[in-house]
Amino acid sequence: MTLRTPDGEHRISCPLHASLTLGCGPECDVTFEGVGILPRHCVLYRTGERTFQLIGVYAAAQFSVNGVTSSELEVNTPFKFGIGGEVFDVDVAEGDEVTAPQMAEGERTPGESGAAAGPRPSKRGYLLKPSSLKPRAGERVGEVILPTGPVTEAGGAPAAAVVAVPQATAAAAAPVISETREGVKAGVETKKAAGDEEESSSLLMVGLLACAAMIAGIIYWSHHLDRPSEEKEERVKPRVSDALPAVPPEVVIRACRELRQAGAAPLAGQMLMPLAEQGNLEAMHELALALRYAGKFGEEVVFLLQQAVEGGRREALRDFVSVVDDPENPERYTPAAFQQLKTAAKLGEAAAWMPLGERYEYGNGTEPDIKEALGAFEKARRFGDKRAAMKLSAKQEAMERTAAYVRSWNEVSVATLLDHVAAGQGKFFMLDHPPTEVLLKLEEELRSRWPLRRISVVAGAQAEVETFDLIKVTQPFQFEVQRGERIARGKGVLVCQVQRDVADKWRITDANDKIEVSELLPGKEQFIEGASLRALKPAFTHEEKVGEARLEILEEMRGLEATEDFKPALNVVMNAVYEFPQDTFWQPFADSLCDRMARQLFKEGKWLDAGWGETVHQLAERGSVSAMLLEGHLHAAGYGCQRNAARSVALYQKAFEAGKRRDARFYYAEALFQGRGVPQDSEKAGALVLSYMSRSKHPLEAYLAAHLLWRKAEHDPALWQDVYDTLSRVADKLPPAKNLAGMVLLNHGQTTKERRTGFAAIKAAAEEGVVEAMKNLSQCYLDGVGCEKDLHQATFWKQKALVTEPPRRRHYTEFEE
Repeated sequence: MTLRTPDGEHRISCPLHASLTLGCGPECDVTFEGVGILPRHCVLYRTGERTFQLIGVYAAAQFSVNGVTSSELEVNTPFKFGIGGEVFDVDVAEGDEVTAPQMAEGERTPGESGAAAGPRPSKRGYLLKPSSLKPRAGERVGEVILPTGPVTEAGGAPAAAVVAVPQATAAAAAPVISETREGVKAGVETKKAAGDEEESSSLLMVGLLACAAMIAGIIYWSHHLDRPSEEKEERVKPRVSDALPAVPPEVVIRACRELRQAGAAPLAGQMLMPLAEQGNLEAMHELALALRYAGKFGEEVVFLLQQAVEGGRREALRDFVSVVDDPENPERYTPAAFQQLKTAAKLGEAAAWMPLGERYEYGNGTEPDIKEALGAFEKARRFGDKRAAMKLSAKQEAMERTAAYVRSWNEVSVATLLDHVAAGQGKFFMLDHPPTEVLLKLEEELRSRWPLRRISVVAGAQAEVETFDLIKVTQPFQFEVQRGERIARGKGVLVCQVQRDVADKWRITDANDKIEVSELLPGKEQFIEGASLRALKPAFTHEEKVGEARLEILEEMRGLEATEDFKPALNVVMNAVYEFPQDTFWQPFADSLCDRMARQLFKEGKWLDAGWGETVHQLAERGSVSAMLLEGHLHAAGYGCQRNAARSVALYQKAFEAGKRRDARFYYAEALFQGRGVPQDSEKAGALVLSYMSRSKHPLEAYLAAHLLWRKAEHDPALWQDVYDTLSRVADKLPPAKNLAGMVLLNHGQTTKERRTGFAAIKAAAEEGVVEAMKNLSQCYLDGVGCEKDLHQATFWKQKALVTEPPRRRHYTEFEE
């Protein structure tokens, strides 16, 4: 083969099926200099007469062939080879097309392994730069390690050297090693006869022969595994290793173990194969480990370890279990793997119990059997397996969660309930899949029904494992509950399902209890007995029931201003209405609730829930004045119903006639005065208002009275003072009243000071957002009434009035006298 460089043409010997190592290191067959060239960069392997294969030693070793960059290519000569930024022409030299040996067996030069007869050219002759080949004893040549001195057997003869060679090189040389037993022996005898050679050359030759023996073993072993058992028994081919000096198997195995631990698992496997074939159990064990360390999982790993175990090598048991349960084992969850684990467990291997328990738990390779799984995990825990301890701790954790749930029944608040249960998943005290709010309400009822509770767990809890994420727990408890003079004592049993959630927390998903009452004080007639603790109730008298209903309504109405959630309170009030149809104790609560809802309506300008309208209507039908007024507001605004001004006025009138309340009088009179839904009737409105509200300090009442007085003052100027006095009492609380008072002073004031005071009041109301005051103020600036004329200010306030939203209406109950 020729390699053409800028320095000239170089002839390099590369026989058929031989290889050359290329790189920048001195141990390479062909050395290069350049950027990015590794010490051992790639291997050139001759596969045919004009065919070569280039393989990168490392993934980062890049080269190019005919401009194509890769780390592995097969190419025909001639070709252009690029490495380190330079390109070289490679071709087969004339007369070098066939380099494979053609001589008969036995005619080769002793010591050679496949080269043609005749002296081989020196390695120095075809390297691009000089390199020393001849190492000293104990030195390293590439990846070949030579011993520092001669290794002798017991008889004094030199023992075969244990050498480490590159795996790629050994594989490339495999087809060449095909000599018979006689040829190898002749080579060995010739080597012994050449005793006058240098010591290093002798050791190197012994090492090469040892490598040849290992390579031959690899080839024969792979074919041996693939051949039927009957063929294996027919004949045993002679091996190259028969001609080598005998090395004790334990020495070879120990050396191979050290090689494997040092990262040379492939080489260790090559050396172990002949011993494993001979039935050496320790060699089988080490060979399996070497194969596992060398690459991907293969079934031969399990086969070898199983043979070693079945042959009686107990040291292989742990490794056998490890490979059977290896995630890369494609047969990991098959019945065969299950039986292998059982075998290992029977032979006393502690590591087998944990994976065996998992097979029983999930039914991999066998039928699911939680009892067998528990037994296996228990044995694994005894041997110190932390995973088994975690599995078995599931029972204890589930029981602890159940006990904590029972103790939480003593707590005043239900805030911690969701730490113990997962609502909506199962049955809780005969409620099927209750949502969270229903479950919380159930617990709150228990606490309100029995204000004093002393509930404790007792011994005897049991856990039945269905899976290790779902456990059935039975927890006994005893209780004493009290309400006033009523005291109930007894015992019970809580049965629940406890499940592990995605956050690895245990939650109760199903619960039911059964109690036995042992004592009821002062008498049995004072109680309503039930099978569950939550079904045990006091037998209330009518007065006690009314009191309970009051307390329940008060509890629901607490904090309504902050939550603005009126539905629960509405439901409680309606329940009281239905339960006590002859009583009216609920009406003050209904009125207060409807007033709060009306204030919210006026404040937000919207009705939050259309469903509330029906409940308000029901309360109005049963006599709640505030419910009537609220329903009137809804009809007037069209919230939750069709806008109906006439219906609104009718409801205001009904509310006024039902209770003669001042707020009902105000809304009814206002509707009559404004003519909303009915013809305007100022006289009737005046009759309702003036005799009751002209001296009122309530802003809305005084403002309405001032409007009615204004009408009268237009015919009787003496009443303007009454109009102003009525407005001035509430001007600070109601900006529209301030504007109206200013207009009285501006139009009917007797002095300049009064008119200026009126102008100031109008301006203050305008600045507070009263649209009518803005319009009046613009007119004042335009006409110069109460101020100097100012066209700019007049235009400004007129435009502002056009773009300003009118202030929201304020509810009657927002003001206090």
